[in-house]
Amino acid sequence: MSLSDLIAVHDEAALAALASLGIVRRAKRDFEAGKAAVVSRDEAAATVIADGKTVTIPASGLTAATCGCPATGVCRHILLAVFALREDAPDNAASVRSAPDELHALNEAEVHKFAGADWDKAINLARISGQATLTEDGANLSVQLPDAEFPVVFLAGQGLTGAIFKGPKTAKRRTIAAAALIVRQHTGAQRLDQIAQDDAKVEQMSPLFLRSVQDAIVALVAGVFRGGAVVAEDQVFDLSISARAQSAPRLTALLRGLVQQSRQGRAHHIDFREDRFLADASHAYALTKALERHPENTQLTGTLRRNYRDRDALDLIVLGAAQWKAASGARGLRIYGCAPGENAWYTTGQARAAGMDPSFSPRNAYDAPLWNGNISRELIGTMVHLRHTRISEDNQIAWDHGSHDRGPMPDLMDAGAGFRSWAEARADIARRSPVGLQKTAAPIPILLTPLHVGDARFHEIDQCYEVTIADKDHATMTITLPSDQHGTIALLQSHRTAIHAMLCEATVTDLRRRLNLISVLFKVGGNSLEVVNITLDQPQLKKSAFGSRALSFLKNTVKIGAVRPSTQPAGQIEALCHSVLDATAETLRFGQSEDLAELSQRSDGLQLALLAKGLRHLTQDPTADQALRVVYLATQIALATQMR
Repeated sequence: MSLSDLIAVHDEAALAALASLGIVRRAKRDFEAGKAAVVSRDEAAATVIADGKTVTIPASGLTAATCGCPATGVCRHILLAVFALREDAPDNAASVRSAPDELHALNEAEVHKFAGADWDKAINLARISGQATLTEDGANLSVQLPDAEFPVVFLAGQGLTGAIFKGPKTAKRRTIAAAALIVRQHTGAQRLDQIAQDDAKVEQMSPLFLRSVQDAIVALVAGVFRGGAVVAEDQVFDLSISARAQSAPRLTALLRGLVQQSRQGRAHHIDFREDRFLADASHAYALTKALERHPENTQLTGTLRRNYRDRDALDLIVLGAAQWKAASGARGLRIYGCAPGENAWYTTGQARAAGMDPSFSPRNAYDAPLWNGNISRELIGTMVHLRHTRISEDNQIAWDHGSHDRGPMPDLMDAGAGFRSWAEARADIARRSPVGLQKTAAPIPILLTPLHVGDARFHEIDQCYEVTIADKDHATMTITLPSDQHGTIALLQSHRTAIHAMLCEATVTDLRRRLNLISVLFKVGGNSLEVVNITLDQPQLKKSAFGSRALSFLKNTVKIGAVRPSTQPAGQIEALCHSVLDATAETLRFGQSEDLAELSQRSDGLQLALLAKGLRHLTQDPTADQALRVVYLATQIALATQMR
């Protein structure tokens, strides 16, 4: 590329990606003030006197430019020289191919050669970056990966080696290569699932690898509370996209989440919460310890490999469906059914990993044939008799195997599918909830038949709707809905008396067990029921049997933006556990906390001997790894208390 072409593609946005917007603006003001003059120029190099400094810019790129000032990198004088050269550009400068076209024309071997030893990590990074943002700026292209602080800017005619990335140098090659792979998929050149990795088999995690992850987590926690987390962030993220980590999707997701939270902490972002970060870090740390002993346990790794067994027949009441999306970019459809007489729940569904099959969407799966018969949407709210199906050990039914007949839904209470007592419902959730590190393996479905549905509140901090429901004994529980479910809230509030049952998923978020609403079963006349899946059927609310008045109810009745007053966690044990997290954060930040001794005594008084012992050890050894052990104990105790 000639010097003229090089200068032409370095507009203000590209210069800001190289340096910073503030320095670019100052250089532009200096140029407008006449502080730069071109001394010599040809298509190989140029010399400019910029604010008294001699700047030489070769056609090979701005990073190879030299300046007489002591600053390193692309300084203000180099930027000032670029403005001068842009003004002095010849009229016959040749046009270059745009960055998207140039990347489209590359082949896999060229990207592989550029990535070198980082090729596998580049592929993994591209596949988990389903939320990447592509922005064209003239002939240039900016790619912002969700896990990267800075974008990758591809300059027209500069190829992969000329791409701009201000992140860590150790991450430059893999990030640029990943961005290139994403662009190539976006332009239709090559799908990510068509790219072969150097490692034909995903490597099993070794004890040495897991110990390196533990050390990285400890370093990151120490860095977040004492400063200097940048290096640890890069190390944790580098481990998260390694081939070994890909064999444990749960660990990968946790590590990526820790890096994102650490960056929020450095930026003093309003969403950063010390207790959430500590809880997630302790969970990741404990998970690595468990994987040392059980590296092939799929409930620990999260690997979606299932062994199915044949089953001749199964009667199933299909009660709801939900689309889901993970932070990694994975997405899918989950359908719930209850087997009358078995007191068991079954699921079926379709899913794709991050970066896999861009044409797949959960909504399309909702309208796809299920069990070689009716589309899945039509089976919701019916009784299905499955013949010759296949079922896994965790009660997952194969999507495309078997045949079925369907009929009307029976009485749910006679079938033993629903709960009128919240005490019994909580006991059932506790019975079916995995314990310890296996607790997040899957959400727990539960069908509730409320006596009364209360008013909706919008929780500003958690950004969700909350609705209180009462059982036959007038005991209450709270169900949650996503913040975008305005129409569903209107429907619930304006047709409370028509609500027959609610299908929810029991999950754990921020040390609190939540009931997330999946579907609502409404009485529509006689014994007939209509099922509304809140993440899939919302666009159909205007045409539902309930009329359009539900859609105007929200605006007139529900107080959007109302904040629920904050409350202390219920119970002495739960309150103690939250105090432990606060004191641990203080210890990590300042090296000590006067509350540890008092909390240890309270733990002894509540017969929590392990927690009391851990707090005493933390007092004597206020290190990050000891803090993670205490936090993990506290979080597990808090969750166990809520299940009583």
